[in-house]
Amino acid sequence: MTKEFLAKLKALPRLKLLIIFFTVWQYVSIAGIAILGWSSALVWLNLGLLLAFIMLAPIYESLLLLVLSIPFFVVIPNSKFDALSMWRVLYLVLFAVWFIREKKFKLSGIIFLPWDKYLGWFTALGLVLALLFGNFRIEAVKLVLFWLNIYIFYVVLINTLKSKQQIFEFIRYVIWSLAIIITLGFTQLLGTFLTNLDVFWVYWANNITKLYYGQDFSTVALYSNSWFSYYGGRDLRMFSIMPDSQSFAYICIIALCMGTALTRSVFTHVKKWLWSGIRFAGLALIFSGTRAVWVGMALPFLAVSTAYVKNFQKHLAKKYLWPFVIIFILFFISPFINKALGYLRVEKFQENFLARAQSIYNLKEASNRGRIDMWQNGSLFFLTHPWGVGFSNFIVSFNEVGKNQNFSEVGEKVNEVYNLPAKYISAHSLYLQVLVETGLVGFLLFAAFWASVLQYLWRFIRHYGKTEDFLVYFVAQAFLMVLWILGAAVFDITLLNDKVLMYFLINLGLAGIIVKRYQEYESHE
Repeated sequence: MTKEFLAKLKALPRLKLLIIFFTVWQYVSIAGIAILGWSSALVWLNLGLLLAFIMLAPIYESLLLLVLSIPFFVVIPNSKFDALSMWRVLYLVLFAVWFIREKKFKLSGIIFLPWDKYLGWFTALGLVLALLFGNFRIEAVKLVLFWLNIYIFYVVLINTLKSKQQIFEFIRYVIWSLAIIITLGFTQLLGTFLTNLDVFWVYWANNITKLYYGQDFSTVALYSNSWFSYYGGRDLRMFSIMPDSQSFAYICIIALCMGTALTRSVFTHVKKWLWSGIRFAGLALIFSGTRAVWVGMALPFLAVSTAYVKNFQKHLAKKYLWPFVIIFILFFISPFINKALGYLRVEKFQENFLARAQSIYNLKEASNRGRIDMWQNGSLFFLTHPWGVGFSNFIVSFNEVGKNQNFSEVGEKVNEVYNLPAKYISAHSLYLQVLVETGLVGFLLFAAFWASVLQYLWRFIRHYGKTEDFLVYFVAQAFLMVLWILGAAVFDITLLNDKVLMYFLINLGLAGIIVKRYQEYESHE
């Protein structure tokens, strides 16, 4: 097996070998900084290497390298911008190189997908509202630039991938990227076996969190985070390199959906490894302890079960039932898993995932009470401000803000209920957040975006549902991913996390260009 692997490795083109080398080096260097105390100046070296590759290599290969690098995007060491991540610079340079080299400075001919116009109108409205009515205009501009910075990677992606072979290869690279984050999640789990919880907590906040999200967020993580919950004992919540367990759970969603689609078009021995990965992703989803994602699973499961029972696209439905079956089985045996893990730990704290799942319906539970209070306050605020207050201004719905107060002054004030600085507190519902910040008009544009996505993908699935082709399976998984995220978004706004948003737009963009160009792919078969 080793000889076969080395033979395949030697057969790769030089650029692909360079991509693998850079990825391995980033893994080693980031681990060295986090664990062995290597100099953070290595981040500058990594940034320089990636920038050189982007400027010299073809755009497609640059996309492959950058998607593999997502798990290693840490903050750039500097004295002015505490949370400036590598991807901000890399995506800007990628877009500039693509626009100059491929488009020759011309906007004409750039491909967009049907839902992009609604996304554009929604973003423009939220920014205008903030500039006209918001208390914190600069923060709104920063947020829009943050989103735009991710969006330009998506634009380059959907305009670069031209063939079925490129799409298939790129999907495999995305799967590897997601697998790295999930694997690091189990590494984080192992870390809790080797030390007591408090030592682990301080170490992870000071070393890993600071490396990925900056000193400001690291300081907050030292006294308040979502890594653990309390049900008679301290319950583990897997979160990997993500800032919280919720965002890690979304990574698992995307990995489960994309991985299941990929099993349709790989060799038998590879398929076995993929299904093993899917099982571990399902287990990681449970270890995340993220109830919003557990509840959100009801939408795609209902869709797949209904299709299977009614014999509609049954070959598709049968394929996508399996991840849910795996998750349900893992939930059922989780008490035994918990008991086994309890013997391995230095500190014998006990997870209780079934109790956490049951707490979803307990309105007196502390977290649920906090959500309900926020929903009530946010809804009342919306009723008195139906036009919206603009992006980054949700904070005014639960805080009294003076005319002369700046965002730092208000945002740094720790809210006693959530034990968090006010700037990190959300509506605990993406839909309510949108209503408060963009008003009724913004909410309608937001709904139009999702309706356009679902309609575009559904028409394709319905038309080609009997075609047992990997690309059709991939579009089907994107449809289920959207349903899952829409269900989970009732209870949180985690979709707006940077890495989650990257993978979401990558998955959506890939599905969109498959639908757009599928007939072209068929004609070249």
